[in-house]
Amino acid sequence: MANGTTIGLEAQPAALARSRPALVALLGALALVVLYFARTKVHFFADFSEPSYSPYFWPRRFGLLLHITGGAVAISTGLVQLWLGLTGRTSAAHRRLGRLYLAGVAVGLTGGTYLAATIPGHLAYSSGLLMLNFAWLATTGMGFVAIRGGAVAQHRAWMIRSYTVTFAFVSYRLVTDFLRSRIALPPDPVASDLDAMMAWACWAVPLLVAEILIQWRALRSQPA
Repeated sequence: MANGTTIGLEAQPAALARSRPALVALLGALALVVLYFARTKVHFFADFSEPSYSPYFWPRRFGLLLHITGGAVAISTGLVQLWLGLTGRTSAAHRRLGRLYLAGVAVGLTGGTYLAATIPGHLAYSSGLLMLNFAWLATTGMGFVAIRGGAVAQHRAWMIRSYTVTFAFVSYRLVTDFLRSRIALPPDPVASDLDAMMAWACWAVPLLVAEILIQWRALRSQPA
C-alpha cells in the first residue's frame, strides 16, 4: 500500500499540471466557499459583545477567537499550498507557507479542543468535535513527520488528508445551516441531533472520500 501510494502521488503533480483548468476551478470553488464562510463569521471580530456571540459562545469567546483565527490562517494558506504542492512547485515559498499552515493548525486546534471539551451536556456532539480535532492533529502531524524524513509523496498524501479535515470546519457549518433551514427542529440551546451527526460526518465522510481517491490514483499508477 505504501509503495503504491508513493508511486501514485509522485506521478500526481505532472498529471494535475496537464489538467490545470480543472484544478483552478476546484480551488476557485473552495476559495468562494471559504470567503462566504468568513463573511458569516466576521461579526465575531467586528462586534465584541455578548449579543454578537450569543450566550452559548460568550463565556468561551476567547477559545472561539483562537479557533476561528487559526482556522482562517490554515484554510487560506492551505489553498495556496494545495496549488503549489499538487503542481510540484515546492519552492521556498511553499516551505514558508507550510510553517504558517502548521502555526494556524496549532492555534485553531487549541481553541477547537477547548470549545469541544467545554460543550455542556451533549456527549455525542462534543465527542465528534473532539475526534475532529484529533484527526486534524494526526493528519497534520503525520504530514510534518513525513517531510522531515524526506518522504515527499507521503507528505503530499498526508497534507491532502490534513486539508480535508481543515475544511471540515467550514463544511460543518454550511451543511448544518442549510439543513436547519430546510428541517423543522425543536429548540435546543446547546446542540441538536443534527449537530451531533454533523460533528462526526463533516470530517469522517470527506476523509474517507479523500482516502479512496488517493489510493485509487495510487493503484492506477502502479505498473502492470
